[in-house]
This record gives sequence, C-alpha cells and structure tokens, in this order.
Amino acid sequence: MAEIEAARNLTLTPVEMQTNRWYCEQERLRLFRAFALISSSGRIVAAEGVIDTQNGNTYGVRIALEGFPDTLPKVFPRGWELHPDAPHKFGDGSMCIMRSDQWRRYFTVALVVSKTAISLGKYEIWKRNGHVWPGLQQRH
Repeated sequence: MAEIEAARNLTLTPVEMQTNRWYCEQERLRLFRAFALISSSGRIVAAEGVIDTQNGNTYGVRIALEGFPDTLPKVFPRGWELHPDAPHKFGDGSMCIMRSDQWRRYFTVALVVSKTAISLGKYEIWKRNGHVWPGLQQRH
C-alpha cells in the first residue's frame, strides 16, 4: 500500500488532534477560501465549495463527513455529474481520491480538498485525451 504524503499545513499534529478538532479543521480550510464547513442539528456534516481548474472550469464539491475523522470522507460532485465511464468513482457517485486504507486520522478536510483538486485536474485530462488516465493509478 502506498502511503499518502501530505504537507504539514494539511495535517494535524498529535496535540491538535487532542484539542478542538473543528477549530483546527477550520483553520486549515482557510487555505481554500471557496470551501466552508456545513453543520446540521449542531454538528458538522460536510464541507462544500468550488474548485477552479487550470483549464478554467469550476466544479462544485460536497465532502460528506460521516464517520470523520475515523473514515475517509466521501467526495461528491455538486451541480454536475462525473462522466459515466470515469475510472475513479464509486457506485454511489462519489469520487475516488485515495483508498480507504490510506486514510489517517491526522488528515484534514483541507487535504481532501487538495486531493480532490488533483483528481479533477487528471479527470479533465482524461476527458480530453481519449479516456486514458494520466499518471499512476491504484486499484480500488
């Protein structure tokens, strides 16, 4: 299994994991001003925002946080759909940004946004080049 490497500003330290997690998450998410945490009935349930790609396209994204931080969040297109033949998606319509066994509790929502932006860039190349995914891939 390939270990995911992440920049320090996209992860939490052991001390931060023991304090107010959502405060630290909000601070990290400031790197992506187009994203906000969404609450329902007094608890954080998602993050929503938009990602602009280098090709000038804008994609709405909803990151479902059920089970977070113990489980990998689910990344859903918001206001658009993945191409039916897109290789890195799950049956529920969510995007595959990493395998669930690569997820670590110290990863942040900001890291998920970052990985989603990378995946969207590759997705655009895939659509343009005859449906060949650029770069290395992992099995789901």
